[in-house]
Amino acid sequence: MADSADRYDRRAFLARGATTAAAVGLAGVGLPTLLSACSSTTTKTTPRRLSAPGIGTGKPKRGGTITVGLNSEIDGFLPSTNHFDNSGLTYANSVYDTLTMIAADGSAKPYLAKSVTPNPDLTVWTITLRPGITFHDGSPLNADVVLANIQSLQSSALTGQALKGVVSSIAKVSDMAVAITCSEPIVAFPHYLATQVGYIVAMAQLESQSSTKPVGTGPFSLVEWVPNDHMTVKRNPHYWRAGLPYLDGVTYRPIAQDQSRENSLKSRTIDLMVTRDPNAIRDLQDNSGFQVVRNPSVGQNDMDFVILNTTVDPTSDPLVRQALAHAIDVDQLVKLFGAGIAKPNLSLFPPGSPYRAADNGYPKYNLAKAKALVAQAAPNHGGSIKVSLATITDPRLLNEIQAIASMWELAGITTTVSEVEQVTFIDNLVTGQFQAYTDEMFAATDPDLNYVWMSPTTANPPIALNFSRNKDDALEAALQRGRTTSDPTVRIQAYQEVDKRLSADLPYLWASQATWSLTGSNSVSNFNNLTLPDGSRALGFASGIFNPTPAWRED
Repeated sequence: MADSADRYDRRAFLARGATTAAAVGLAGVGLPTLLSACSSTTTKTTPRRLSAPGIGTGKPKRGGTITVGLNSEIDGFLPSTNHFDNSGLTYANSVYDTLTMIAADGSAKPYLAKSVTPNPDLTVWTITLRPGITFHDGSPLNADVVLANIQSLQSSALTGQALKGVVSSIAKVSDMAVAITCSEPIVAFPHYLATQVGYIVAMAQLESQSSTKPVGTGPFSLVEWVPNDHMTVKRNPHYWRAGLPYLDGVTYRPIAQDQSRENSLKSRTIDLMVTRDPNAIRDLQDNSGFQVVRNPSVGQNDMDFVILNTTVDPTSDPLVRQALAHAIDVDQLVKLFGAGIAKPNLSLFPPGSPYRAADNGYPKYNLAKAKALVAQAAPNHGGSIKVSLATITDPRLLNEIQAIASMWELAGITTTVSEVEQVTFIDNLVTGQFQAYTDEMFAATDPDLNYVWMSPTTANPPIALNFSRNKDDALEAALQRGRTTSDPTVRIQAYQEVDKRLSADLPYLWASQATWSLTGSNSVSNFNNLTLPDGSRALGFASGIFNPTPAWRED
């Protein structure tokens, strides 16, 4: 383990929350599980029966349990009210199902729904449910419960913003079908049903509004949740997908510190580990005792960045935002903290994406220009520029923001750094109680899924899902063009314009793509081989989100 004085060793960079140079983010807290010093990488290996990491071969084995180390804890299980980060979505995948699921090619296919069909102009979508599915409490899945779920989501201060414009009204068509009317054509509507707003909970949970006792149709049901310690689920014997799941149960443990989580995996305290630490990929990808699954190249992966609050002084000043961007040497930060895994990325979209502008105009590192901008802006802010930069609690992530702060200081920007507990961190983003936070988000199989995080329509207090509160009419116009047409040429042009507008407004200071990985010991098989009801491959692990349905134990 690195000496604590070695502040900028390779134990840093990308986390689940971005940086513009060191990225941290929306996930990664919960009370840390502290283990002994770094364990040896010498492990007892078992023969692999794999066609690829996380893909099992041969006959599945039934029974047994696994323990999964996650990077954060959540505040509850109710989709309409609780903040689901990657850990929250992993929990949800264990006890709930979504109406659609994302296929391996990035398309959205029916899941709880038997079909999702639009009218000719894509303003009305009819969801027909699969028959014979029941919730954990024995109640049936039907149109009434789906109707109640969507109405609950609409009325929520949190998820109501995500559905604004997407859902204007909903009506029961039959006992097993509902029709959703949108206020405008929504090309990506089926993709929305695979997100947090697509999880369907039982009527009893809706009526009680319980955030601690989930009742879903999912492959497992809740046994116990002790916040900041563990969540345990058991196999649902009446699961609607015959033969699934294979495991008797799963226990999730939030372990905030990346190194502690890695140590737990090496010491066999846990069987699987979710992390966004690139050092873990470097340390374990060539170790025959482990299977490392990296983020897939499907759609748009999470990006690491620093988010700036555009409504508070001094980050409300475009000159200050430009100075902050020019002052960060992203290449050097990735070199220092990326473990040879992370790659710089100064765009909302990854390299190779058709939506990425050839030249989006994002400010390049230029210390002299940053200093000049600080001198120009300082008279409007009491003679100096002072910025508060925070991340979630983890020594590694603290090192990252200290590196960013050092670069800003060189440009003449006085910077204070701090750590914030995960739940408070998210609350502060939603309510605007911050200046500069590390963040990590924007994973999407269709770019319209990020509308809610960027639109001026969701930037208003008291609850704003556009965390930066950036309001740009040109950006909104481009987002609208992208979401309302199915013409691929028009969509490409629209989202390239989004890329350019974000580089002009600078609500986000980009760093790189998040280096998420899911690593398992060889005692666990098939944990990344999720399938759809028609037998085709689904999108497995992505952006820190895991689904335990296909996994089994080899020992």
